[in-house]
Amino acid sequence: MDFLDNLVLPQSAHHMVLLKYLLVLTYIILIPYLSILFSSLALSLYFEKRFGKDYKSYRFAKELIDQITFNKSVSFALGIVPLLSSAFCYAQLLHLTRLDVPGYILTAALFFIVALIFIYTYKYTFHLKDIFAFASQKGNDSCPAELESYQKKAARLHKRSGLYGLLFLVIAVYLFIASVQLAADSGSWSTSNNLLGLIFSLKAFVYFLQFIVASFAITSAVILYKYFRNDSISSKDAEYLGFVKNFALRLGTVSTIILPLLIILNVIVKPIESFSYDVFGYALLSLFVVLILVILFYVMLKESSAKFASLLVYLFVVLFAFMIIKDQYAFDTSTKKQFAILEANYEAYQKKVKEEFGLVTEVINGAEIYNGKCIACHQFDRRLVGPPYNEVLPKYEGKQEQLIQFVLNPVKVNPEYPPMPNQGLKPKEAEAVVEYLLMNYKK
Repeated sequence: MDFLDNLVLPQSAHHMVLLKYLLVLTYIILIPYLSILFSSLALSLYFEKRFGKDYKSYRFAKELIDQITFNKSVSFALGIVPLLSSAFCYAQLLHLTRLDVPGYILTAALFFIVALIFIYTYKYTFHLKDIFAFASQKGNDSCPAELESYQKKAARLHKRSGLYGLLFLVIAVYLFIASVQLAADSGSWSTSNNLLGLIFSLKAFVYFLQFIVASFAITSAVILYKYFRNDSISSKDAEYLGFVKNFALRLGTVSTIILPLLIILNVIVKPIESFSYDVFGYALLSLFVVLILVILFYVMLKESSAKFASLLVYLFVVLFAFMIIKDQYAFDTSTKKQFAILEANYEAYQKKVKEEFGLVTEVINGAEIYNGKCIACHQFDRRLVGPPYNEVLPKYEGKQEQLIQFVLNPVKVNPEYPPMPNQGLKPKEAEAVVEYLLMNYKK
């Protein structure tokens, strides 16, 4: 989208560093939220499908979607705003590359907004179905056909909204992930800067798989924290809590066992241009944290307990931070040449603005001019091609303007020396070198 590129103002190196930090903070907010939203919706749809066989599944499906959609402003603050923020950060950082990354991210944001509409419809029709079911049980004979009709419509809307919500969310997440991977792969900017190249990118597919597995892993930790933290444990429904605990522990264990393989694969498929010691260092830190998570899940599964639920959530926050920082270091390493171009562009832009407002003050160094043009033929204390300055310059004391004119338009004065060639100096340069000579010839 060219309009974003046209809105961009050149940024200094300092501002570009701040934009990179802003991207890290944005992703630390956005990625965990998208992960929990995606897996909660997917699991909710899965467990609702099992409703005919097990009431616990239906209850768990409803509570899963409620846990992440409890407030619309949360979706706006943790989802929409970070997506828009990342689009404008990339518009600044990828200025002059003609990449469509900011446009793709804005498109992902639009898909995400549509997904949210369907997801919240899915959430509210869940409760609407319960209301109709309760009303039909009351046996109101005055409008049974009408109630039945509304109940069927609500059920159809509920089913479709959940599936469409998941579909649009998958599209939004994949498009966002693919855009971020393209931004970090400077070697593919000229070949993959199109929708097909984005969709069929191996790096994007691997990262999306990592996102899915990490989503189920962190959601299992959030479930355990929600149901089994000290102030929420209830003995009223031990059978239901046991069902939730067993599922969350199994899901978390399997997900965290698979996750290290995808982290390693994610590093392997990264472009060579993005490799650095920082990338490998944070990849190792991520693997170390995942190892701890695997051990904790295994211990809790073996003991059928949730005693480390709070610690799991903290460790997942650390893990996501490490993975995000790793990817940002890869982006920073791969785009060093781009940032050098942006820095040069900023300096040119700054100079142009100063010239337009008459603020340019050109600094001319007389010593540099002397060393570059005069020293080959003149010395202060001895004769070379021309006379020594110590013999010539005393007669120009108080006659600086006359000497400047001579430098600008030299003429033959002393028949013992060849005529001085014109050095092509500008008036300000001639003035600077004359000031330097008159100040230093006596030293």
